[in-house]
Amino acid sequence: MTIAVVVLFGNPSSGGANGVPYLPAFWRDIGPYLPPRSAYIALRNTIYFDGHGITQALIVLLLLAVPAVARVLLYRFRTPTSRVTPGTEAEASAVTVPRGRPAVGHPARSAQRTPPPRPTG
Repeated sequence: MTIAVVVLFGNPSSGGANGVPYLPAFWRDIGPYLPPRSAYIALRNTIYFDGHGITQALIVLLLLAVPAVARVLLYRFRTPTSRVTPGTEAEASAVTVPRGRPAVGHPARSAQRTPPPRPTG
């Protein structure tokens, strides 16, 4: 969803390639609220105008960054961490112990190798 918004709406409305005055009204109106134009304005004004006029661009970028960081932290703390205790380690090792006849190619199986039956005829 984010990629669609940024690529389909943000890049054409940024005005970086051709300038904001040449954009259609729709793109001119939504551009200031999307990250590509804000990043472009902040970068351009920092390089050419010593950082003057970047307040709105930084506010938009920060308003978009705060929910993103909150979402990452929420996901980080909602994901349960698995702790290894002696009980869980014993359960895990009990599950991985093979039972029954060893698999083909297993070292224990190759020691018990029997010759194939001979064809009669």
